[in-house]
Amino acid sequence: MRLLYIHQHFISGDGFGPNRSYDVSRYLVRMGHEVIMICGVYWQSGLEEMPWWRQFRVDRIDGIKVVVCNVKYHNKMRVPARMWAFLKFMILATAAALWQRKVDLVFATSTPTTVGVPGRVSANLKRVPYVFEVRDLWPEDLLAADRITPGLQYKVWEWLESFSYKTARKILLVSKGFHDRLLERGFPPEMLETIVLGADGALFADLKPNHEYIKRHGLDGKIIAVYAGAISDANGLYQVVDAAEHLRDRPDIALVLIGDGRSRAELRASVAQKGLTNVHFLDPIPKKELVHILAACHIGLMILKPIRRPRWVTPNKIFDYMFTGIPSVVNYAGTTAELVEELGAGLAAEPHSAEDLAAKIKHWADHPEERIAVGRKARALAVQKFDRTVIAKRLAEVFQECLQK
Repeated sequence: MRLLYIHQHFISGDGFGPNRSYDVSRYLVRMGHEVIMICGVYWQSGLEEMPWWRQFRVDRIDGIKVVVCNVKYHNKMRVPARMWAFLKFMILATAAALWQRKVDLVFATSTPTTVGVPGRVSANLKRVPYVFEVRDLWPEDLLAADRITPGLQYKVWEWLESFSYKTARKILLVSKGFHDRLLERGFPPEMLETIVLGADGALFADLKPNHEYIKRHGLDGKIIAVYAGAISDANGLYQVVDAAEHLRDRPDIALVLIGDGRSRAELRASVAQKGLTNVHFLDPIPKKELVHILAACHIGLMILKPIRRPRWVTPNKIFDYMFTGIPSVVNYAGTTAELVEELGAGLAAEPHSAEDLAAKIKHWADHPEERIAVGRKARALAVQKFDRTVIAKRLAEVFQECLQK
């Protein structure tokens, strides 16, 4: 099978963020399939930037043909710049997709929802099946998070969502919550399939806790509750700062935020203003190195900004924590909280409550034997259920089913 895979925010193995598309593409190649990835230059991607006058470049990465469109994206961008990046990628990716010959199937993964345009248009013109993957339910999620308001912009995103779904042979969901929501909206069950993000088990196979890194940052001997990911408004990490105030009496506990984003400077200023010494901001780290740092930590934090309803998303971080063998604390209601409680892989804190978030962190700090046992159980379940070799195999099966329809 020759697969055309469209993902604006593709991250290579040298990148700093969630790289599920890279992992499943590598495994699909090993299974004998050919993968053509069309992407932009995401700030965490590990891809080289291009001069302004050059619009495309072709890289070869671990057997994947990567067609890079000259569209830069960073989560520090303001809304107009983000909208331009989405629009420009939509145009360039459509052109790049149409240039590819002898494609058997087109697979587009959001966000943004604009990737559905090059996906559907190229599939229709090439007369091949088209599969669309939902990683966030735009525009519903944007509205619930107060990132957009009802009106023209919402209607445009709503139209793009409908356009992206309309001719798809399959709609893939990365979370049970998304699946349930689309069923509520009347989508036929046979059109939907949930395949979670998971993690690359091979990356965690030979974990060596990086205690030197911990010592270098003055964290030696601490119980470390770690958050690794974007530090933006949508993540709501002010809740970690609020929880830190309830942990002033626990100098043995450190709250560590590894990442970058628009909210980082503001949060650091807040920590300084409150005189907190238990919150630490560390720079982003390539995934290959990050896993060994996580293995030297004790608690994984799953934090998102409160919205008006439960969160349906299941972020990559939860699987990274599980593979690392540390229990999690989830501070938002929804699919992730249900998952960790169902699997016994962590605790769900009361949403909107910094005090309860601090209490759950204290629980894991004060119960080391239970913490270690839960971490081991989480790792075993991750290996069994959420390895990306299994996920790539299931994706290939879905694509073959679409080809046979």
